[in-house]
Amino acid sequence: MSEKVGEIARESSDYRCEQCHKVTRFSQGDLISACPHCGFGTYDLSNPRFERKDGTLGPHEPG
Repeated sequence: MSEKVGEIARESSDYRCEQCHKVTRFSQGDLISACPHCGFGTYDLSNPRFERKDGTLGPHEPG
């Protein structure tokens, strides 16, 4: 599930930018802001179990 700029974080977690794949930590209840690295506005929850070394999603996580 994606989180977008202006939404409220549903849980405390590391969020991975869908564009640059850098990780930003948001706490539950935080207002989601644009990626501090590239300015993009959509994140996925970061789950290293499904990520390849280049940051792309593996075959078991929808994206």
